[in-house]
Amino acid sequence: MPPSFKHSSFCVFACLCSASWSFGSHHNHNVALPMFNQGNTVTLSSDYTFNQVLGTEFATSFIGNANNLTLQGKGNSLTFSFCQAPLAGSSGFISATETLILKGFSKLLFDSNQASGENGMILSKDILFTDNKNLVFLNNKSPYSPPAEVTPTNPPANPPTPTPATKINLGQSIFRVDTSLKILNTSEKISFLNNCANFGSVISCVNSATSTVTIANNSATMEFSQNFSTCSGGVIHNGKQVTFSDNTGNITFSGNSCANSLSGISAPTGETFAFGAGGAICIPNGSLILENNSGSFTFSYNATPGSAGAIYAQTCEISNTGPLTFHSNTAAQKGGAICAKVFELNSYGMTTFKNNRATSGGAIFVSPTIGNQTTPPTTESTLKISAYKNTISFDGNMLSSVPSVRNAITVKEGGKILALQAQSSSKLLFYDPITHELPTTTQGGQQQPATLETITINNSGFSGSVVFSAENLSLGESLIPANKTSTLLGNVQVQDGELRITQNAIVNVLGFTASTGRLTLGSGGTLGVATTTPANTPAAESFTIGKLGVDILSFLSPNFSSATIAGPSTTGAQTPTTTLTGSLELVYDDDYDLYDNSFLKTSTAIPAVNLTGTGTITKDAFTPGEIPVSKHYGYQGSWSSTWTRPLFAPTPSGTFPGGAGTPPANMLYVLWTPSPQDKATYIFAPERRTELVTNTLWMSFLASKAFSDALQETLLAQEGGVSIALRGIGNYIHQGIRQGREGYSGRFGGYQATLAMRYPDDATVGMAFGQLYGKANAHPYSAKVSESMTLCSFFGRFPIVTEKTEVRLSWEAEYEYTRNHLTTTYTTPNSTRQSQGNWYNNTFHVVVAAEHPFLYWCKLTNRLAEILNLTGFISADFLGGWQAAFTETGDLARSFSRGAGYNVSLPIGCSTQVFSPFKKAPSTLTLKVAYTPDIFRVNPHTIVSIVSNQESTKIFGANPSRHGIFVQIHNLVSLASYTKAFLDYTLENKRGYTHQRVSTGLHRKF
Repeated sequence: MPPSFKHSSFCVFACLCSASWSFGSHHNHNVALPMFNQGNTVTLSSDYTFNQVLGTEFATSFIGNANNLTLQGKGNSLTFSFCQAPLAGSSGFISATETLILKGFSKLLFDSNQASGENGMILSKDILFTDNKNLVFLNNKSPYSPPAEVTPTNPPANPPTPTPATKINLGQSIFRVDTSLKILNTSEKISFLNNCANFGSVISCVNSATSTVTIANNSATMEFSQNFSTCSGGVIHNGKQVTFSDNTGNITFSGNSCANSLSGISAPTGETFAFGAGGAICIPNGSLILENNSGSFTFSYNATPGSAGAIYAQTCEISNTGPLTFHSNTAAQKGGAICAKVFELNSYGMTTFKNNRATSGGAIFVSPTIGNQTTPPTTESTLKISAYKNTISFDGNMLSSVPSVRNAITVKEGGKILALQAQSSSKLLFYDPITHELPTTTQGGQQQPATLETITINNSGFSGSVVFSAENLSLGESLIPANKTSTLLGNVQVQDGELRITQNAIVNVLGFTASTGRLTLGSGGTLGVATTTPANTPAAESFTIGKLGVDILSFLSPNFSSATIAGPSTTGAQTPTTTLTGSLELVYDDDYDLYDNSFLKTSTAIPAVNLTGTGTITKDAFTPGEIPVSKHYGYQGSWSSTWTRPLFAPTPSGTFPGGAGTPPANMLYVLWTPSPQDKATYIFAPERRTELVTNTLWMSFLASKAFSDALQETLLAQEGGVSIALRGIGNYIHQGIRQGREGYSGRFGGYQATLAMRYPDDATVGMAFGQLYGKANAHPYSAKVSESMTLCSFFGRFPIVTEKTEVRLSWEAEYEYTRNHLTTTYTTPNSTRQSQGNWYNNTFHVVVAAEHPFLYWCKLTNRLAEILNLTGFISADFLGGWQAAFTETGDLARSFSRGAGYNVSLPIGCSTQVFSPFKKAPSTLTLKVAYTPDIFRVNPHTIVSIVSNQESTKIFGANPSRHGIFVQIHNLVSLASYTKAFLDYTLENKRGYTHQRVSTGLHRKF
């Protein structure tokens, strides 16, 4: 029977009895297609599939309504595969005139479909996807629709021949957006793969003034990959505003591209389409907003024959909280990753621009010529980048020139750089330079300024670092000045934090002020004066530096070179000056990096900063002298600055400070004086000693004890013959901080298998094999070790009987091989770094014990021994081993020499047994209590060395108390004639030390 209707809604497909339904080129008799105007709500009662349906015979969409339509999935799936949409102009696969809602689908799949008309596959004035699990669109295509010439229908009276107008067809995409598209609350996956259309293979907005796209509050991963458009915007095109916000899943745009099939076509008057622009996203008349997305957001390998390998937008605003990456995007013209008229980046997660390429603007291109053009412009072209948390970096972005030149950002034709800034410990890193050009006449609707615009480095409250560095250049790249020269055409003002120019980077400006913020110069860094065309228009202004710092670590290298402040020169009536006041600051990110440097073993002089230029240089208010530094580990000494060349200290390159001839007149030197003067004392940081390495020998010793304890059940067995046992072992160790030594704690678990033979004379011999796995942590420092232990042992027990007494002797010889993996974490306010190391331990354990009824021979204990059935025992417990030498990898690497340690204890105590009266499962409970003195000890020890400077010190393991108590409870339960179960618990306790071990398993006699 056909679907039933009730009021304005109906339940479709209720008559279908299978979980899914597939159509061929004909229609099932239970469902009449198309279903148009058959209710405002369609509810699926099962999964549903349209397969190979030819829609050219339909006058309307497959499913649609002339007003509003809601499709409710109710947890079911809806699939369109290998279908062709209707040819009618306002039809697609799913459509509504006003509002279209698709909600509650487990999966909505469009696979290998063909759009036929002018309006794409899913269309409505407003489209909403909400509360779905999976949205998958792959291999869908829209036909190429060439531009058409349209003659005006109402030409003016007595005109010449009317001029035809060009009509550009938009909307032939998966989603045709008239007013809005919203994709909300998707939980598992959003995937658009290998789709093809004219403008935006996935989303095409037909109205640049009103169309909006919102993709928000989705926890699903999103992938937009290998999509292609023939005209512009590989994935998304046009609209007033496209927003990705508050998504928690990872989002990827990869391998998308567009062509420029409309090259040479002029857009209609007043409209902008940006033909051939935006490999992934093109919004020539509106804004792209990425905000509060906490998952990773990646644009990679997108490409275009025009501008913007990834994003082309009139306004682009990014404020993500998760990682953001633009990697290997390519544009044949401008903006390898991004082209925008207004670009603002506020980063709260790690942000990377790497290996993008274009003819202009390797990563980012900003200009008033981007997007919709108005004269005069309604919006200024601006650039603002802020690192609120983590790091923003530009590295390996290139211009497509011969030879290739590095370039991070190009701002042209009147575009303004408002601010480059980083907050707190965050950094804005430019390993590629910035290019800033002013218009020579009137370009982009803007006239070259007569006075300098202000370029702010770190507004007040932004105390981080903006860094220009050429350290990542190859040898060939370093020979090309353009690879390391940035141009900021304005009056650069450092209001807070620091501007750091280091490792041969050059920053040319037209004016400079650093009074409340700091200028930091490193090896080869240059602050210079930019040139303009025409020359000196606008003229350069004075350099005023009230806070000067040196990136001291960059100078501690044989290849260092002096930094330069090349101030402005006197030109005509202009008399700019270079003024230096205040005192010198040492700038470095980490004490370890600086004070581990081997150049600080002896006196070192660094010609750090040279003031040059033909203008007036004023330095009278600058105060040289001792530079205060905080207390630190590493090499000890003092720093100072001076304008006078030091005579008795070499530079890090071994040369005479300032050269062999007359030194520069305005060279500022930095001098290191070691303490004592002949060779600096090196003080090891406690967290770099990592006594956990030697403490792994203690843990191997204690694991051997746990392995030995587990043999208790086999040694106590009364039945003769061959027996096997399989047991699980647990082990917990805690050693507190004691006598200035690090503490540690660890947990281990594993198994033991035992084979034993008990002879008629009560002698027992056997062997055991097992493995333990676990982790241990150091206290109080952040070091941890993972251990894998393999153990084997031989053991035995035999009685010695005399006329008056019986003594039972037991012995065990055990070998243990341990593989260790160490991870040490160093956390500072600016960074978190790790080192790792691998090595092995070899340990051995020998125990000789005797059970003797000496308690019965003593008058003080005789009565108690008789009542409690006590048996005395004494044992000699010898533990020893060595730790292999190894060298760490990673940050702040160290090497550890071969280490060793030994311990001999002499436990003495008593034991007793209690037998249960149960007939079905009789049990034997054995209790042991002992005093455990350590009578001889060589504490585990080794030598740790710093790899970078070979400074070393001897370290020891924890020094536990030599006196403790030992309590063991062993319960053996007979399950059958030859099968027994057992549980063993042992506590060994000393001052500040606890060792608990437990084992349980089965014992079988044959």
